Amino acid sequence: MKSIFKNVFSLLLFIPLVHAQKSQIKAAQKELKVGNSEQIITILSPVEYLINNASDDDRINFNYLKGTALLDLASKKINTFKSLSEAVIAFNDLIEIEKESNNYQYTSESIEALKKIKRELISNANEDLVVENFSESCKKFHQAYLIDKSDTLQLYNAAFSYKYASENKLALKCYEELRDINYSGNIQVYVAYSKDKLKDEYFTSAEERNAKIQSGTHIRPREEFQSKKAEIYKGIAMIYVQSGYKEKAIKAVSQARNLDSQSLPLALIEANLYLQTKDFDYFDNLVSVIIESKPNNAQLLTYFGENCHTEKYYDGAEYYYKKAIDSDPKYADAYVGLLALLVEKSIKITAQMDDLGSSVSDKKAFEELKSQKDQIAKTVFSFLQKVVSIDPFNSSVKQLINCINATNVNNSPTPSSRALATTNEKTIYNGFANHQIVSK
Repeated sequence: MKSIFKNVFSLLLFIPLVHAQKSQIKAAQKELKVGNSEQIITILSPVEYLINNASDDDRINFNYLKGTALLDLASKKINTFKSLSEAVIAFNDLIEIEKESNNYQYTSESIEALKKIKRELISNANEDLVVENFSESCKKFHQAYLIDKSDTLQLYNAAFSYKYASENKLALKCYEELRDINYSGNIQVYVAYSKDKLKDEYFTSAEERNAKIQSGTHIRPREEFQSKKAEIYKGIAMIYVQSGYKEKAIKAVSQARNLDSQSLPLALIEANLYLQTKDFDYFDNLVSVIIESKPNNAQLLTYFGENCHTEKYYDGAEYYYKKAIDSDPKYADAYVGLLALLVEKSIKITAQMDDLGSSVSDKKAFEELKSQKDQIAKTVFSFLQKVVSIDPFNSSVKQLINCINATNVNNSPTPSSRALATTNEKTIYNGFANHQIVSK
């Protein structure tokens, strides 16, 4: 008996709520006729939490009114993205309710509304891209994709925008979805050979390319299709690298390189990943292949030297710095990198010497270490004089001189270091921008 009374009491409470929903929907319909979209949202909001328990007709009318009002607000630039996003939910709910109830009133109109919202989102997202407002473009591209999942280009655009908005988790999610659906993104590009640059140039439209042909600056027009698969795997790999997932990154880079074996950025990422995992032999093998394709590139060799130095692969760092100098004896950065490495090496030798005692074996070890340190000092000052002669305004030289004296590379400041320091005091800048010497 108690349960019966309870059910009756619940029913009595429910009846006024149902009546309230219907009244609110009717009031909103009146506002729709006069185009008062903001008032429609105000009227519907108090009963929204009840709508799931309403009749199919009320749910259909509710979502139609809400979606239509929100779409109108977005067209008036009122909370555009929020309005469009909520309108998508309302129209999708409406379509689902009508499908389940087999009561098709607004489905066709809702589908057209979703198409309009998608166009609006893509247009707004592209406007954001122009001004590099990636934090906004990413959300809009992704919402456009959710409206129409057959348009996978918008998922790629969302991944790209999330990446540049530093939203790595969301970018990775999009990239992985693109990978899982085997997205290739084959885009037609227009190509012509430049007579001035002596290489192919790519154009976004046939009209732009044909104008160059007609002007006589380009020849050999053709069309190509470019796949985005390598870029997708590269995006995945870069996020894994930044997130510290080295093993996953290595796998992703390997997949990317299978698709684009000529990509130097991918080759550098792969080599550096093996360097970071301390697989120095495989790193050196990869670098040797890169160097063969870019011979006598002192800047690239110095880059490898710096990375080896950072990862404490000191033999590799010294090798690549010296190879850079051999490649271009006037490339100052290679000397600076090698000098920083040698000074650091000297500091460590000094620490070893300080730890030795007075036993016969320790004295012998001390003399051997001192000999190594003296040899390093000679090399340091030789290279220091060389880099000053090449680039007297190099911003790292004065700092190196100060560091050499402060860390006692040659036990006491030598005349050559004093002379260098004095001579260049007014001509070189303070700062040691590219290298850090770690002292004890």
